[in-house]
Amino acid sequence: MQPYLFPIEIALLVFPVLAFFLTLPFAIYQYHKFGGLHFLRNVVLYTFIFYLLCALLLVLLPLPDPDDVAKMTGSPVQLVPFKFVHDFMTHTTLVWDDPSTYLAALTQAVVLQPIFNILLIIPLGVYLRYYFRFSFWKTTLFSFLLSLFFEVTQLTGIYGIYPHAYRLFDVDDLMLNTLGGMVGFAIAPMFTSLLPTRTKMDEATYIKGQQVSYLRRFLAFLVDWTILRFVTWLLGVVHLLPFTTLEIDGGSRFTQLWWLLLVVFLYFILLPAFTHGRTLGKMLVRIRIVSTTPSDKATLWQLLVRNGLLYYVTLAIIIFPLNPFFVDYLPPVLFLTVLGVGIVSAFMFFIHFCINFFSKDRQLFYEKLSHTMHISTFKKKHEKRLV
Repeated sequence: MQPYLFPIEIALLVFPVLAFFLTLPFAIYQYHKFGGLHFLRNVVLYTFIFYLLCALLLVLLPLPDPDDVAKMTGSPVQLVPFKFVHDFMTHTTLVWDDPSTYLAALTQAVVLQPIFNILLIIPLGVYLRYYFRFSFWKTTLFSFLLSLFFEVTQLTGIYGIYPHAYRLFDVDDLMLNTLGGMVGFAIAPMFTSLLPTRTKMDEATYIKGQQVSYLRRFLAFLVDWTILRFVTWLLGVVHLLPFTTLEIDGGSRFTQLWWLLLVVFLYFILLPAFTHGRTLGKMLVRIRIVSTTPSDKATLWQLLVRNGLLYYVTLAIIIFPLNPFFVDYLPPVLFLTVLGVGIVSAFMFFIHFCINFFSKDRQLFYEKLSHTMHISTFKKKHEKRLV
Protein backbone atom coordinates (compact mmCIF):
# COMPACT_ATOMS: atom_id res chain seq x y z
CA MET A 1 0.00 0.00 0.00
CA GLN A 2 2.97 2.33 0.44
CA PRO A 3 3.11 3.31 -3.29
CA TYR A 4 -0.49 4.52 -2.95
CA LEU A 5 -0.12 6.17 0.46
CA PHE A 6 3.02 8.15 -0.41
CA PRO A 7 1.33 10.42 -3.02
CA ILE A 8 -1.55 11.07 -0.59
CA GLU A 9 0.96 12.06 2.11
CA ILE A 10 2.56 14.51 -0.36
CA ALA A 11 -0.89 15.88 -1.24
CA LEU A 12 -1.59 16.51 2.45
CA LEU A 13 1.60 18.57 2.63
CA VAL A 14 1.02 20.49 -0.62
CA PHE A 15 -2.71 21.16 -0.25
CA PRO A 16 -2.52 23.76 2.58
CA VAL A 17 -0.18 25.87 0.43
CA LEU A 18 -2.42 25.40 -2.63
CA ALA A 19 -5.53 26.24 -0.60
CA PHE A 20 -3.87 29.41 0.73
CA PHE A 21 -3.23 30.75 -2.79
CA LEU A 22 -6.72 29.73 -3.94
CA THR A 23 -8.59 31.26 -1.02
CA LEU A 24 -8.62 34.88 -2.18
CA PRO A 25 -9.61 34.32 -5.86
CA PHE A 26 -12.02 31.57 -4.80
CA ALA A 27 -13.77 33.83 -2.28
CA ILE A 28 -13.96 36.68 -4.81
CA TYR A 29 -15.45 34.29 -7.38
CA GLN A 30 -18.11 33.09 -4.92
CA TYR A 31 -19.10 36.63 -3.96
CA HIS A 32 -19.31 37.64 -7.61
CA LYS A 33 -21.27 34.58 -8.77
CA PHE A 34 -23.40 33.71 -5.74
CA GLY A 35 -23.38 36.88 -3.66
CA GLY A 36 -21.94 35.21 -0.57
CA LEU A 37 -19.96 32.38 0.98
CA HIS A 38 -21.46 29.05 2.03
CA PHE A 39 -19.49 26.84 4.42
CA LEU A 40 -20.54 23.51 2.92
CA ARG A 41 -19.88 24.77 -0.62
CA ASN A 42 -16.36 25.66 0.46
CA VAL A 43 -15.90 22.22 1.98
CA VAL A 44 -17.15 20.48 -1.16
CA LEU A 45 -14.98 22.50 -3.53
CA TYR A 46 -11.85 22.30 -1.39
CA THR A 47 -12.25 18.53 -1.03
CA PHE A 48 -12.72 18.37 -4.81
CA ILE A 49 -9.45 20.23 -5.31
CA PHE A 50 -7.76 17.95 -2.78
CA TYR A 51 -9.10 14.89 -4.63
CA LEU A 52 -7.77 16.14 -7.98
CA LEU A 53 -4.37 16.82 -6.41
CA CYS A 54 -4.28 13.32 -4.89
CA ALA A 55 -5.31 11.75 -8.20
CA LEU A 56 -2.59 13.61 -10.11
CA LEU A 57 0.10 12.70 -7.59
CA LEU A 58 -1.02 9.06 -7.54
CA VAL A 59 -0.50 8.98 -11.29
CA LEU A 60 2.87 10.79 -11.29
CA LEU A 61 4.61 9.71 -8.08
CA PRO A 62 7.09 8.43 -7.22
CA LEU A 63 9.22 10.35 -9.70
CA PRO A 64 12.18 8.35 -11.03
CA ASP A 65 15.70 9.60 -11.56
CA PRO A 66 16.07 11.26 -15.02
CA ASP A 67 19.19 9.20 -15.72
CA ASP A 68 17.26 6.00 -15.08
CA VAL A 69 14.49 7.17 -17.42
CA ALA A 70 17.05 7.92 -20.16
CA LYS A 71 18.18 4.28 -20.04
CA MET A 72 14.68 2.89 -20.41
CA THR A 73 13.87 1.04 -23.64
CA GLY A 74 10.73 -0.40 -25.10
CA SER A 75 7.46 1.04 -26.35
CA PRO A 76 5.80 3.56 -24.02
CA VAL A 77 2.37 2.84 -25.55
CA GLN A 78 -0.07 -0.04 -25.08
CA LEU A 79 -2.99 0.22 -27.49
CA VAL A 80 -4.51 -3.28 -27.24
CA PRO A 81 -7.94 -3.03 -25.58
CA PHE A 82 -8.71 -5.40 -22.68
CA LYS A 83 -5.11 -6.52 -22.33
CA PHE A 84 -5.67 -6.41 -18.56
CA VAL A 85 -8.06 -9.38 -18.98
CA HIS A 86 -5.37 -11.37 -20.81
CA ASP A 87 -2.81 -10.45 -18.15
CA PHE A 88 -5.18 -11.62 -15.43
CA MET A 89 -5.86 -14.93 -17.09
CA THR A 90 -2.15 -15.48 -17.70
CA HIS A 91 -0.66 -14.46 -14.35
CA THR A 92 -3.38 -14.93 -11.74
CA THR A 93 -2.95 -17.48 -8.97
CA LEU A 94 -6.71 -17.73 -8.66
CA VAL A 95 -8.23 -21.21 -8.81
CA TRP A 96 -11.98 -20.86 -9.05
CA ASP A 97 -12.79 -24.04 -7.18
CA ASP A 98 -10.17 -23.40 -4.47
CA PRO A 99 -11.29 -20.63 -2.02
CA SER A 100 -7.88 -20.64 -0.36
CA THR A 101 -6.44 -18.91 -3.46
CA TYR A 102 -8.92 -16.03 -3.44
CA LEU A 103 -7.16 -13.76 -0.95
CA ALA A 104 -3.73 -14.24 -2.50
CA ALA A 105 -5.14 -13.52 -5.96
CA LEU A 106 -6.71 -10.26 -4.80
CA THR A 107 -3.30 -8.93 -3.75
CA GLN A 108 -1.73 -9.47 -7.20
CA ALA A 109 -0.91 -6.50 -9.43
CA VAL A 110 -3.08 -7.93 -12.24
CA VAL A 111 -6.08 -7.45 -9.91
CA LEU A 112 -5.07 -4.36 -7.93
CA GLN A 113 -4.10 -2.23 -10.93
CA PRO A 114 -7.46 -2.47 -12.78
CA ILE A 115 -9.35 -1.95 -9.50
CA PHE A 116 -7.17 1.08 -8.68
CA ASN A 117 -7.84 2.58 -12.13
CA ILE A 118 -11.59 2.27 -11.55
CA LEU A 119 -11.47 3.60 -7.99
CA LEU A 120 -9.27 6.55 -9.02
CA ILE A 121 -12.04 8.30 -10.97
CA ILE A 122 -15.11 7.21 -8.98
CA PRO A 123 -14.94 10.37 -6.76
CA LEU A 124 -14.93 12.51 -9.92
CA GLY A 125 -18.23 10.99 -11.01
CA VAL A 126 -19.70 11.69 -7.57
CA TYR A 127 -18.56 15.32 -7.58
CA LEU A 128 -19.69 15.96 -11.15
CA ARG A 129 -23.18 14.64 -10.51
CA TYR A 130 -23.70 16.11 -7.05
CA TYR A 131 -22.15 19.56 -7.19
CA PHE A 132 -21.66 20.35 -10.87
CA ARG A 133 -24.96 18.67 -11.85
CA PHE A 134 -23.52 16.99 -14.93
CA SER A 135 -25.54 14.49 -16.94
CA PHE A 136 -24.42 10.88 -17.27
CA TRP A 137 -22.90 11.39 -20.72
CA LYS A 138 -21.20 14.63 -19.75
CA THR A 139 -19.73 12.92 -16.68
CA THR A 140 -18.51 10.08 -18.90
CA LEU A 141 -16.86 12.55 -21.27
CA PHE A 142 -15.10 14.49 -18.52
CA SER A 143 -13.96 11.27 -16.87
CA PHE A 144 -12.41 10.21 -20.17
CA LEU A 145 -10.78 13.63 -20.66
CA LEU A 146 -9.25 13.60 -17.17
CA SER A 147 -7.91 10.10 -17.79
CA LEU A 148 -6.54 11.22 -21.17
CA PHE A 149 -4.81 14.15 -19.46
CA PHE A 150 -3.15 11.75 -17.01
CA GLU A 151 -2.03 9.40 -19.78
CA VAL A 152 -0.69 12.20 -22.00
CA THR A 153 1.17 13.66 -19.02
CA GLN A 154 2.88 10.31 -18.52
CA LEU A 155 3.50 9.75 -22.23
CA THR A 156 5.24 13.12 -22.65
CA GLY A 157 7.47 12.60 -19.62
CA ILE A 158 5.53 15.32 -17.75
CA TYR A 159 5.66 17.53 -20.83
CA GLY A 160 9.39 17.36 -21.43
CA ILE A 161 10.72 17.25 -17.87
CA TYR A 162 11.90 13.71 -18.57
CA PRO A 163 13.61 12.64 -21.84
CA HIS A 164 10.71 10.28 -22.61
CA ALA A 165 7.82 8.51 -20.94
CA TYR A 166 8.62 6.81 -17.65
CA ARG A 167 5.23 5.10 -17.39
CA LEU A 168 3.12 3.28 -19.94
CA PHE A 169 0.36 4.99 -21.94
CA ASP A 170 -2.30 2.31 -21.64
CA VAL A 171 -5.62 2.30 -23.48
CA ASP A 172 -6.98 0.02 -20.76
CA ASP A 173 -6.36 2.77 -18.22
CA LEU A 174 -8.51 5.11 -20.31
CA MET A 175 -11.30 2.54 -20.41
CA LEU A 176 -11.13 1.67 -16.70
CA ASN A 177 -10.83 5.30 -15.57
CA THR A 178 -13.86 6.24 -17.66
CA LEU A 179 -15.75 3.30 -16.19
CA GLY A 180 -14.85 4.61 -12.74
CA GLY A 181 -16.45 7.97 -13.56
CA MET A 182 -19.60 6.19 -14.72
CA VAL A 183 -19.72 4.13 -11.52
CA GLY A 184 -19.22 7.29 -9.46
CA PHE A 185 -22.18 8.92 -11.24
CA ALA A 186 -24.35 5.86 -10.53
CA ILE A 187 -23.54 5.63 -6.81
CA ALA A 188 -23.45 9.38 -6.10
CA PRO A 189 -26.89 9.41 -4.39
CA MET A 190 -25.60 6.90 -1.82
CA PHE A 191 -23.02 9.45 -0.63
CA THR A 192 -24.90 12.70 -1.15
CA SER A 193 -28.40 11.83 0.11
CA LEU A 194 -27.54 13.25 3.55
CA LEU A 195 -26.15 16.50 2.10
CA PRO A 196 -28.17 19.53 0.97
CA THR A 197 -28.68 19.80 -2.75
CA ARG A 198 -26.79 22.31 -4.85
CA THR A 199 -30.04 24.26 -5.25
CA LYS A 200 -30.48 24.57 -1.47
CA MET A 201 -26.88 25.70 -1.09
CA ASP A 202 -27.43 28.31 -3.80
CA GLU A 203 -30.59 29.59 -2.08
CA ALA A 204 -28.83 29.86 1.28
CA THR A 205 -25.92 31.66 -0.37
CA TYR A 206 -28.24 34.11 -2.14
CA ILE A 207 -29.79 35.02 1.23
CA LYS A 208 -26.34 35.63 2.71
CA GLY A 209 -25.49 37.65 -0.38
CA GLN A 210 -27.82 40.42 0.74
CA GLN A 211 -25.61 41.03 3.77
CA VAL A 212 -22.27 42.82 3.48
CA SER A 213 -19.80 41.14 5.80
CA TYR A 214 -16.45 42.51 6.90
CA LEU A 215 -14.77 39.71 4.96
CA ARG A 216 -16.48 40.82 1.77
CA ARG A 217 -15.35 44.40 2.32
CA PHE A 218 -11.82 43.26 3.17
CA LEU A 219 -11.59 41.27 -0.07
CA ALA A 220 -12.58 44.39 -2.02
CA PHE A 221 -9.92 46.32 -0.08
CA LEU A 222 -7.24 43.76 -1.00
CA VAL A 223 -8.22 43.75 -4.66
CA ASP A 224 -8.21 47.55 -4.86
CA TRP A 225 -4.79 47.95 -3.26
CA THR A 226 -3.35 45.09 -5.34
CA ILE A 227 -4.51 46.93 -8.47
CA LEU A 228 -3.06 50.23 -7.24
CA ARG A 229 0.20 48.51 -6.32
CA PHE A 230 0.46 47.03 -9.80
CA VAL A 231 -0.39 50.35 -11.49
CA THR A 232 2.26 52.13 -9.40
CA TRP A 233 4.84 49.51 -10.29
CA LEU A 234 3.92 49.69 -13.99
CA LEU A 235 4.19 53.49 -14.05
CA GLY A 236 7.58 53.18 -12.42
CA VAL A 237 8.73 50.64 -15.04
CA VAL A 238 7.81 52.95 -17.93
CA HIS A 239 9.43 55.88 -16.03
CA LEU A 240 6.27 57.95 -15.85
CA LEU A 241 6.61 57.99 -12.08
CA PRO A 242 10.29 57.22 -11.51
CA PHE A 243 10.37 58.33 -7.91
CA THR A 244 7.12 57.06 -6.38
CA THR A 245 8.63 53.90 -4.93
CA LEU A 246 11.90 53.00 -3.30
CA GLU A 247 13.60 49.61 -2.94
CA ILE A 248 14.06 48.75 0.73
CA ASP A 249 15.35 45.38 1.96
CA GLY A 250 14.65 43.74 -1.37
CA GLY A 251 11.05 44.96 -1.67
CA SER A 252 9.46 48.17 -2.94
CA ARG A 253 6.98 50.25 -0.97
CA PHE A 254 5.16 53.55 -1.30
CA THR A 255 7.40 56.36 -0.09
CA GLN A 256 6.05 59.52 -1.68
CA LEU A 257 3.30 61.11 0.40
CA TRP A 258 1.91 63.11 -2.50
CA TRP A 259 1.42 59.94 -4.54
CA LEU A 260 -0.48 58.22 -1.75
CA LEU A 261 -2.73 61.24 -1.25
CA LEU A 262 -3.40 61.45 -4.98
CA VAL A 263 -4.11 57.73 -5.37
CA VAL A 264 -6.56 57.70 -2.47
CA PHE A 265 -8.37 60.79 -3.78
CA LEU A 266 -8.62 59.62 -7.40
CA TYR A 267 -9.42 55.96 -6.76
CA PHE A 268 -11.36 55.88 -3.48
CA ILE A 269 -13.07 59.28 -3.56
CA LEU A 270 -13.41 60.61 -7.11
CA LEU A 271 -13.97 57.29 -8.93
CA PRO A 272 -16.84 56.09 -6.66
CA ALA A 273 -18.54 59.45 -7.09
CA PHE A 274 -19.00 58.62 -10.80
CA THR A 275 -19.56 54.85 -10.47
CA HIS A 276 -22.38 54.84 -7.89
CA GLY A 277 -20.05 54.12 -4.97
CA ARG A 278 -18.03 51.34 -6.55
CA THR A 279 -14.36 50.61 -7.09
CA LEU A 280 -13.04 47.68 -9.11
CA GLY A 281 -12.71 45.59 -5.96
CA LYS A 282 -16.26 46.41 -4.90
CA MET A 283 -17.56 45.54 -8.36
CA LEU A 284 -15.95 42.11 -8.14
CA VAL A 285 -17.59 41.25 -4.81
CA ARG A 286 -20.85 43.01 -5.73
CA ILE A 287 -21.04 45.81 -3.17
CA ARG A 288 -21.19 49.61 -3.31
CA ILE A 289 -21.21 52.63 -1.01
CA VAL A 290 -24.50 54.46 -0.60
CA SER A 291 -25.73 57.34 1.50
CA THR A 292 -27.90 56.61 4.54
CA THR A 293 -29.88 59.75 3.71
CA PRO A 294 -33.00 59.49 1.52
CA SER A 295 -31.01 60.45 -1.59
CA ASP A 296 -29.27 57.03 -1.52
CA LYS A 297 -26.38 58.07 -3.79
CA ALA A 298 -23.21 58.94 -1.88
CA THR A 299 -22.05 62.47 -2.70
CA LEU A 300 -18.48 63.52 -3.36
CA TRP A 301 -18.40 65.25 0.03
CA GLN A 302 -19.57 62.09 1.83
CA LEU A 303 -16.94 60.02 0.05
CA LEU A 304 -14.30 62.59 0.95
CA VAL A 305 -15.27 62.48 4.63
CA ARG A 306 -15.57 58.70 4.68
CA ASN A 307 -12.35 57.74 2.93
CA GLY A 308 -10.50 60.77 4.20
CA LEU A 309 -11.12 59.59 7.77
CA LEU A 310 -10.20 56.02 6.83
CA TYR A 311 -7.07 56.60 4.72
CA TYR A 312 -5.83 60.12 5.47
CA VAL A 313 -6.34 59.84 9.23
CA THR A 314 -6.78 56.31 10.62
CA LEU A 315 -4.51 54.26 8.36
CA ALA A 316 -2.01 57.08 8.12
CA ILE A 317 -1.61 57.18 11.91
CA ILE A 318 -1.29 53.38 12.06
CA ILE A 319 0.99 52.78 9.06
CA PHE A 320 3.15 55.90 8.73
CA PRO A 321 5.38 55.06 11.73
CA LEU A 322 6.61 52.12 9.63
CA ASN A 323 7.81 54.52 6.93
CA PRO A 324 11.64 54.65 6.63
CA PHE A 325 11.53 58.42 7.17
CA PHE A 326 10.36 58.01 10.76
CA VAL A 327 12.89 55.28 11.48
CA ASP A 328 15.90 57.01 9.96
CA TYR A 329 15.37 60.72 10.51
CA LEU A 330 13.27 61.34 13.59
CA PRO A 331 14.91 61.62 17.02
CA PRO A 332 14.38 58.46 19.10
CA VAL A 333 11.98 60.11 21.55
CA LEU A 334 9.83 61.57 18.77
CA PHE A 335 9.90 58.30 16.84
CA LEU A 336 8.77 56.35 19.89
CA THR A 337 5.99 58.89 20.39
CA VAL A 338 4.80 58.50 16.77
CA LEU A 339 5.08 54.72 17.06
CA GLY A 340 3.13 54.75 20.33
CA VAL A 341 0.35 56.81 18.77
CA GLY A 342 0.19 54.34 15.88
CA ILE A 343 0.01 51.33 18.20
CA VAL A 344 -2.68 52.91 20.38
CA SER A 345 -4.67 53.91 17.30
CA ALA A 346 -4.43 50.39 15.87
CA PHE A 347 -5.58 48.92 19.17
CA MET A 348 -8.50 51.34 19.45
CA PHE A 349 -9.56 50.61 15.86
CA PHE A 350 -9.37 46.86 16.57
CA ILE A 351 -11.54 47.28 19.69
CA HIS A 352 -14.02 49.41 17.72
CA PHE A 353 -14.11 46.73 15.01
CA CYS A 354 -14.68 43.92 17.54
CA ILE A 355 -17.50 45.81 19.28
CA ASN A 356 -19.25 46.42 15.99
CA PHE A 357 -18.66 42.85 14.85
CA PHE A 358 -20.25 41.24 17.90
CA SER A 359 -23.05 43.78 18.07
CA LYS A 360 -23.76 43.17 14.36
CA ASP A 361 -23.44 46.89 13.70
CA ARG A 362 -21.72 46.92 10.32
CA GLN A 363 -21.11 50.68 10.24
CA LEU A 364 -17.68 51.71 11.47
CA PHE A 365 -17.04 55.19 12.86
CA TYR A 366 -15.97 56.77 9.56
CA GLU A 367 -19.18 55.48 7.93
CA LYS A 368 -21.38 56.87 10.68
CA LEU A 369 -19.69 60.28 10.52
CA SER A 370 -20.05 60.39 6.73
CA HIS A 371 -23.59 58.92 6.75
CA THR A 372 -22.63 56.17 4.34
CA MET A 373 -22.83 52.38 4.32
CA HIS A 374 -22.19 49.36 2.11
CA ILE A 375 -25.01 47.51 0.39
CA SER A 376 -24.99 44.41 -1.77
CA THR A 377 -25.59 44.83 -5.50
CA PHE A 378 -26.07 41.12 -6.07
CA LYS A 379 -29.39 40.01 -7.48
CA LYS A 380 -30.51 36.58 -8.58
CA LYS A 381 -31.06 36.13 -12.30
CA HIS A 382 -34.82 35.83 -12.03
CA GLU A 383 -34.89 39.00 -9.88
CA LYS A 384 -32.97 40.89 -12.57
CA ARG A 385 -35.62 39.99 -15.15
CA LEU A 386 -38.32 41.42 -12.90
CA VAL A 387 -36.59 44.78 -12.54
